[in-house]
Amino acid sequence: MIKKLLISGILLATGFAGYGGASWWAGFRIQSQSYAAVDALNLHLSRSWSDQVRLSARAYQRGIFSSESSYVLSFPTNKDSTSDTKREILFINRITHGPFPLANLLKGDFVVIGAIIQTESVQTPWTETLFNAKTRQPFVTGQTQVDTNGVATLAWSVQPLEFRDDALGVKFGGAQLKAELGPQLKTRKGELLLESLNVTDGLTTVDLKGAKVQMDARLGASGLPVGLHTREFNKLTWSSVNAATLELEKFKVRSELKLEDAEVSGVTDINIGALSIAQKKIGAFKLAFIYDKLGDRALSSLLELYHRALTNLAMNALDPEPLSTPEIKKVWLYLQSLLKSNPNLHLEALTWETAAGKSQLTLNTRLNPAELASGGIGLRSNPIDTLDATLTISQPMVNALVLQLLQKPGMPAAKIKSLADREARRLADLAIQLKLGRVQQGKLVSHFNVQDGELRINGQRSTPEPLLKLLGSFIPVRFFVGQSSGGQEGPDEALSLRHLDPEVLSAILSDSDFAYEETRDSDGDLVLKVAPGDAGAHSIEIIFSGCRKDPTCEDVLLRATYSAAQSAPLKFFNDWNLRNRWARVYVNDSGTPILEMDISAYGGIGQDAIEAMVSTFFKLVRDFSKELRAAEKVGSGTPTPTPQ
Repeated sequence: MIKKLLISGILLATGFAGYGGASWWAGFRIQSQSYAAVDALNLHLSRSWSDQVRLSARAYQRGIFSSESSYVLSFPTNKDSTSDTKREILFINRITHGPFPLANLLKGDFVVIGAIIQTESVQTPWTETLFNAKTRQPFVTGQTQVDTNGVATLAWSVQPLEFRDDALGVKFGGAQLKAELGPQLKTRKGELLLESLNVTDGLTTVDLKGAKVQMDARLGASGLPVGLHTREFNKLTWSSVNAATLELEKFKVRSELKLEDAEVSGVTDINIGALSIAQKKIGAFKLAFIYDKLGDRALSSLLELYHRALTNLAMNALDPEPLSTPEIKKVWLYLQSLLKSNPNLHLEALTWETAAGKSQLTLNTRLNPAELASGGIGLRSNPIDTLDATLTISQPMVNALVLQLLQKPGMPAAKIKSLADREARRLADLAIQLKLGRVQQGKLVSHFNVQDGELRINGQRSTPEPLLKLLGSFIPVRFFVGQSSGGQEGPDEALSLRHLDPEVLSAILSDSDFAYEETRDSDGDLVLKVAPGDAGAHSIEIIFSGCRKDPTCEDVLLRATYSAAQSAPLKFFNDWNLRNRWARVYVNDSGTPILEMDISAYGGIGQDAIEAMVSTFFKLVRDFSKELRAAEKVGSGTPTPTPQ
């Protein structure tokens, strides 16, 4: 009996020792795997985000059956920050070693695993406000199960939170992460769900609702994640005090990349259910893009620079740092490398659809290797080998968009429709005049072809300028400047006009109820003779100069001529010029007062600026008329003609 008990005790002790040894060995492997995972994560952060964001081990206490470790995730301090608090998030891991964790054995689970890790965030000075003030619960919790091959299965959650750091304010609605990560993050599969996110710096606000990110990918030799990537959200609102509000609804991007012989091929689909700018509905958009023969290393390097630029913009939204000259040179070097394999790009369809119609662009192109320009910035040769594209624009759709564009409070609906119809016809006529398309069944159809460095539009040799002009005329400027969140119209410098179109000024005159007729001066330049009405002038002219073969011109002279002055002194005209910046006044050889104002499109000018200057001109015409008559009543003598 004693012998049997002794043998049983020895067997039990041996089994316990064996279990303890296996558990100790599992703990040892988990520790080494965790360090490798930290290195892999930091490499991923440096490539896709910033090398200033790092995860580092603070402590690791390894036991036989369990261990405890702590890690710190550090963020760079915003250069505009006035706080000296380190931006750190501290995590505590409580690790139960395999191969048979006690908790699993008690549940009757005898599956061999490496470890079970319970993770939670710990309060730091920076994250103090991220904790629930009542329960003091951590805002990040999660469980990770690691199998014997080092594959980690995660189930993490982030609690809703709200905090402010200097001018930055964040409201976060919580998130859920489920993922399966291979050793050193070489395989990645999972899903991230984000309830809501609101970020503001006092000037700009971004509001995101119902976001989801999915991935099923592996790392290629260059570090490029190859496989399926999906990103979507229900609604994104971007608003600023200096610009129009932008809204995106039902947004989804799906990309699938394949890698073979160091070349990447794939397809990207983008869907926007609804786009609104300045509370005006622009329509829905779809894009299907196919590509192949992209060098994986060059593509990976370009994406790395792209992510770094986005990070810089996010971290320094108020004053982002521009790309340095070495970084710009890298972009062109990587682009040159990308072109070496003669990649093919196929835009299967880019569609823009509204209730009134649908416009579409299809494109196929093959790219050439190209040499860098001197200094390593830019390309010396043309990278396009062949290009074939077809653009179809729905005229009813253009009419409806222009109608939205021209809507103003208090303007009669009939007048708005008349102006919209005229503007839509002008765009169609411009396209036909520039030989950019033909009208077929209510659609403007254009075909573009590039071969051997030569551009053909609808079969005719051409340059890019006509196309750029049509696109510039088609872009609805007011959609983008719109109404700011403060109720004021925002600037339109980003979409400025390089040439002045007589149709634009004609529309402004019509809006202001001025009658006019078109004539030509002795040089053949267009002149709009405006009926003065009650403005007080004898005649008003708008004279165009620097006009090109197309209808647009570089400069406009606005001139008001008054009846010959009888008694206003010369000092009156000089004083008026000193007090007024925008227009000048002089007296010609006949003693006739003339008021003039120039508008130039050199360097670009916004349509709203044109409207403002024309309005200022007519105001000055009236103001000068009143002051001139008053000066004539109290003046003496006849003004001396001003030297010309």
